[in-house]
Amino acid sequence: MKNSREFVDFIRSERLTSEETMISFDVVSLFTCVPTDLAVQVAHRRLENDASLPERTNLSVDDIVDLLTLCLDATFLSFRGKVYKQVHRTAMGSPVSVVVANLVIEDVEERAYRGCSHFDMAMYFWRDG
Repeated sequence: MKNSREFVDFIRSERLTSEETMISFDVVSLFTCVPTDLAVQVAHRRLENDASLPERTNLSVDDIVDLLTLCLDATFLSFRGKVYKQVHRTAMGSPVSVVVANLVIEDVEERAYRGCSHFDMAMYFWRDG
């Protein structure tokens, strides 16, 4: 789904059977809640499983992960004339935070679906826009 309006338009014509359950994953303050070590672990796993990576870059998975770690760990901000280093979680406003937040939430969703005993029914409403 691209947005909540598209979901509303879609769901109006759908009906659940007595054997189906609709679930929702609501995320609040995702950027500031993603631990950087988890983001790096998820990115590392995804990169290792990406067979097309060598076609797109000469960098190794470890090199990319090192660069990601540097980006996530080198986050500074200025407040009232003082410079601070963000030491916990990903930073709002950092372009890399968007990418790692999406990777982490996809990882959470995939693990949730794998744990669902009715996988097909859980996926019924999941439509990738």
